[in-house]
Amino acid sequence: MSSESAGIQWHRTSPIGVVFFLFNAARQFIVNGIPAIVVITAAYASGGPGRKTLMLSGLMVFVAFSVFWSFLSWLRFRFCISEDRVLVRSGVLQREELSVDFDRIQNINIREPFYMRPFGLAVLGIDTAGSSKKEILLAGIPKDLAVELRETLLSQVKAAPEQSEAVTAAGSDPSLLLSRGVKDIVIYGLTVNFILWVMIALGAFFGAWDTTEQIVEWVAERIRIDDVIVAAQNAGGFLGNLFLLLAVVFVALILLPLLSVLGALFKHYGYQLRVDDDTYRKIGGLATRHEESLKRHKIQAIVLKQNFIARLFKRSNMQLRVASAGSGVDSGQLPSGARSTFMIPALHPPESNRFCSEFFPGCDIDSVRFTRIERRRLTFVTLAIVAFPVLAAITPLSLLFGWKFLVIAPVAFAIAWMAIRRFWQKSGYAIVGDYGFVRRGFFGTTITVFPLFKVQRVDITQTPGQRRRGLAHLSIHLASHSLSVPYIRIEDAEAMRDIALFHVETSEQAWY
Repeated sequence: MSSESAGIQWHRTSPIGVVFFLFNAARQFIVNGIPAIVVITAAYASGGPGRKTLMLSGLMVFVAFSVFWSFLSWLRFRFCISEDRVLVRSGVLQREELSVDFDRIQNINIREPFYMRPFGLAVLGIDTAGSSKKEILLAGIPKDLAVELRETLLSQVKAAPEQSEAVTAAGSDPSLLLSRGVKDIVIYGLTVNFILWVMIALGAFFGAWDTTEQIVEWVAERIRIDDVIVAAQNAGGFLGNLFLLLAVVFVALILLPLLSVLGALFKHYGYQLRVDDDTYRKIGGLATRHEESLKRHKIQAIVLKQNFIARLFKRSNMQLRVASAGSGVDSGQLPSGARSTFMIPALHPPESNRFCSEFFPGCDIDSVRFTRIERRRLTFVTLAIVAFPVLAAITPLSLLFGWKFLVIAPVAFAIAWMAIRRFWQKSGYAIVGDYGFVRRGFFGTTITVFPLFKVQRVDITQTPGQRRRGLAHLSIHLASHSLSVPYIRIEDAEAMRDIALFHVETSEQAWY
């Protein structure tokens, strides 16, 4: 702890913060360097003893450098909480000072990683609106100090002009709005899109086939997969191979949901949602305990998601969107940011409507009647887009191999038509009272609810074909994210724009 001539007292985090910086750097390297990891793994697997020794030596040097760099990052990190702002100094080669006013703070979370919990330390995360960084992280401060700073910051954040009565859950604790057991978290793990990201990662992995082939061959040699295939053929010939293929598919279908469920339990085990006046607190986590806080008036939008698996369980997952840090909304850029959601998992239908009215007073999502987009133009444009590549593909195939390939065209058009119909049935828009609603979906449904006075920008665009038919493409930009409604009637688009701008101009509430 040091004091400078300007009168600002800067604080340093615990040396345990070095581990946090190291883990954070490792996570970023793994996320951003998957292609490099694949190439390095393939090179090591196919190399001789000399290459392997050289690569292991390079790995040790890289790890040592990472530890040294993490130590320098911790050594150069300082923070200060003044009367009206949070100040952070960081950077090894390039010194940077970040200043964030209390009014720009969106939500505050406290994490207790497993390697900090024995020392009574925590990570205080401060999510901001419009700053150059996505999040301020004070890693390695005492848990009591983190709680004290959170209460101080929340008490200084500008209060909302309107308050609503809290929705109390059944039980003796009036501050507890919702708790989720293991069963609920397992259902949440099955209904989120973590499986999709695993499949995308696998797709990226197998996209680099030249290097991947070497890895597959190396793995096959180690587990002697040829012997497995021969044994399956001897056991039943074609049926044995079919059984082996089905077994592999079955294992993959079991493994991917299992990974998703384990991830959900790791992050949300013991989930609780609590309220104190207009401050919501989300608590959960297995090895790392997460505690996140959010002011009611900071909520930019509610996103209610229900995919086909969630529909089987009659559940939906709710996201509270806040202003994305570093979004650049004020400069006209589109919002972005990873830490812009506050999750409420595995809600029953009555709970979904109840929490919508809790976070947005007067909002009754069950009573909304959505207007669908224009179907004819959507169908025509989509089929036209499908027609060119299909005809370009089947024409040479038909000339080379016969007329049977002509069957591809009607099948492709039939699939495209069914997809269009499904998308049209799930799409819709509405304005009810002070709130706007946009619905999208295909297999599932995503409904976004937003206060009209928090709209940042509305764009209406028309192609020549849309102009002739009185249609348009509507884009609604919030501080948290953007929404789009294609093939909407131009009069509806202009009405939604005018109503939103009226609420923006007449409201005295701050959008953030």
